[in-house]
Amino acid sequence: MNQDTLKVLLQETVAEVVEEKLQALLELDRWAFLREHGGRAGGHYPRKLETAFGEVELAVPRDRGGRYTPSFLPRYARRTPDLADLVLALYASGVSDRKVARIVGLLFGYRYSYETVSNLTELVQEEVDAFRKRPLPRRLFAASLDALFLKLQYPGRGIEKQALYAAVGLTEDGRRILLGFWLLPNEGAFVWEELLKELGARGLVDVLLFVTDGLAGVEEAIHRVYPRAEWQYSILHKLRAAQAQVKRRLAAVLADLKQVYRAPGRAKALEALKRFARTWQDRYLRLTASWWNDSGALLRFYDYPEPSWRYLKSTNLIEQFFRELRRSTKVRDHKFPKPESVYKLVYLESERREGRWNRKLPGFAEAAEEIEALFEARYPVTQSLTHEG
Repeated sequence: MNQDTLKVLLQETVAEVVEEKLQALLELDRWAFLREHGGRAGGHYPRKLETAFGEVELAVPRDRGGRYTPSFLPRYARRTPDLADLVLALYASGVSDRKVARIVGLLFGYRYSYETVSNLTELVQEEVDAFRKRPLPRRLFAASLDALFLKLQYPGRGIEKQALYAAVGLTEDGRRILLGFWLLPNEGAFVWEELLKELGARGLVDVLLFVTDGLAGVEEAIHRVYPRAEWQYSILHKLRAAQAQVKRRLAAVLADLKQVYRAPGRAKALEALKRFARTWQDRYLRLTASWWNDSGALLRFYDYPEPSWRYLKSTNLIEQFFRELRRSTKVRDHKFPKPESVYKLVYLESERREGRWNRKLPGFAEAAEEIEALFEARYPVTQSLTHEG
């Protein structure tokens, strides 16, 4: 057998192994997605892919809801990613350095140590720093603020909980944007005030609405930095608090509350809130009084164009982002060796979502004139210029 024939046979054999490993990884990836997000498997579709070892034919898994896309294989890619791109994609999906090294070994036929993988992810740090300092848009329709608690494992100090603060903006044409993220020891209104000042220093001047949980002092903190902005108390957080208070007939309580925040307008919402109070005040006086006392902030989204209500009534802009981060941190057993590891993960997750976030949310084109009128009323041009001054 001559050298050329041997080379062809070897290449075909290696391609078969790569095809087998890629197919196995696809099946595992879909299984992990369905376990996390629910749903059912929905067959496969054929796809050819160029690899470093030749063309392979894959059966790409589907789910019945059409939500699943392989985390390491972009929908329209026809070539496998470069090694560094693959490592970063797996890291962003929450796979630990050691597991990334094993997967790379399976796919490429040789092992990379977890130290080497860690060094590759270190290349992202400069991009992370630049991203966190980049200029922001001058004005935003809305911004969601929230915090997620993570565990950091410090050498010699053990595991400590820290709050990952994040701010996600919504532009006036309906695009989402990650404004910033910070890791700090705890959550508090004073901390949010300092972080909002940082957003202002990076160019964010005019915001119509901030959406947050009911943290004590957060509304005052927002108004000290953005005095003309309004505050929406996240209904999602308010519902979570209600679930903690209600011990009996929770489903009925939540069904009555749904009539409040899904009403077709503020007047109907207030009527539903009065019915809720009459029905439940004897059993849950504290709960009904709390919803009535906070009704101004809870129903503020009704002052904005109807197509935007679903994005303003709760911190929905940031909740899905946090769900993905929780999934990634779960793979790491929620522990990180240093703050930089958290920042890299958040940055890579934001990069992974960039294409989806750049798409305009439905309804904003029809509400463009109404949104512009809100900006003109709240932030007249002469006042804005003076503020920039």
